[in-house]
Amino acid sequence: MLEQSKINTVGLIPARWASTRFEGKPLAMICGQTMIQRVYDRALMSKRLDEVYVVTDDDRIENYCNENTLNVIRINQDVKTGTDRIALTLDTLDADIYVNIQGDEPLIDPDAIDRLVDYYNPNIGTANAYVKINEPYKLTDVNVVKAVIDSHHCAMYYSRLPISKYQQLGLYAFSKERLKLFRDLPMQSLEKSESVEMLRYLENGYDVQMVHVDDVGLSVDTLNDIKLVEEHLNGRS
Repeated sequence: MLEQSKINTVGLIPARWASTRFEGKPLAMICGQTMIQRVYDRALMSKRLDEVYVVTDDDRIENYCNENTLNVIRINQDVKTGTDRIALTLDTLDADIYVNIQGDEPLIDPDAIDRLVDYYNPNIGTANAYVKINEPYKLTDVNVVKAVIDSHHCAMYYSRLPISKYQQLGLYAFSKERLKLFRDLPMQSLEKSESVEMLRYLENGYDVQMVHVDDVGLSVDTLNDIKLVEEHLNGRS
């Protein structure tokens, strides 16, 4: 158990083994390196994160982190989403900003993390990064979440259907209060049907600030996505 400590901005990488679409993907190999290692190393390159932790409920992932000197926090509770998982770190980590970096984003741009933190509005308390969709296949790919954004740069809706040309990234920033609120809010019908966790705020009447960043937006949702990431790393994308 970690001792309570005060830090400014912490990066948290939720990682679970039992994904329905790709079991064990945090330890999947990408060009000779595990995905979770790639995400962790990219997060360490951020200039705005004071500390980075993997947050997991699985022995295999925890053991990998311990054997390879990745900071790791074990969460044993059964939760529905990655944000629910990182919210359970509030008892051990005291920070001003909690940044959720999805464990299936092996190409996450450290500058995107920094921009999200720089533009994060503490008066809203929740921010979500997004990119413009330039690849036609993403519009119809249900693994790519699209965001509808209003004139105040807040999310109006998220869907896996082709409702906009903005791709939501699995990159979020929260105040301590808003992260605790997420844990306490009920999961409602839209979040369940779309399987998009930020809808929990919208359905319960809370804003989500949207921050445009530069990123390739290649997450690993299926085994086939590994090939796409490796092609990008090898300069064939």
